[in-house]
Amino acid sequence: MSMRILVFVPLLLAACATENPASGDTPLQSSAAERTSDPTEIVDKTWYWVSTVTPVERIEVNDPGRYTLLLHTDGEVELQVDCNRGRGTYKLGEGTLAMGPLISTRMACPEDTMDHLFLRQLENAAGFFVEGGYLFVDQKMDSGTMRFSASPEAARP
Repeated sequence: MSMRILVFVPLLLAACATENPASGDTPLQSSAAERTSDPTEIVDKTWYWVSTVTPVERIEVNDPGRYTLLLHTDGEVELQVDCNRGRGTYKLGEGTLAMGPLISTRMACPEDTMDHLFLRQLENAAGFFVEGGYLFVDQKMDSGTMRFSASPEAARP
């Protein structure tokens, strides 16, 4: 009987270590391993605003190329705010992000502009993480999360 247990246990352990075909993850891997709050992952890259999820609504951005974010290593942020250009300062730490004040030019944009919302949400930033190739910017007091794509093609709805 003890010989059967010795044979069974290694087989059981081997079965647990195989890939789960549904998820592609092994038990030692998890999707959380893809999540990072490393500041170097988001600096010197252009990010395209895709959507924001708040406790009461989901806001989809029709044309993410109209709303971009570029954090420079010197603490300056460069923005495309619909038909306007913007700039400001930011502070970045492990999982923390604070912006402001932010300013922009004041050209009249199309009627469907989301320029004020974009700036207001960025100035309300409290933290960030990167997961699955997307940048997520959490708002203060759990008021929402902005989602950005690193690629304009991936940002298209």
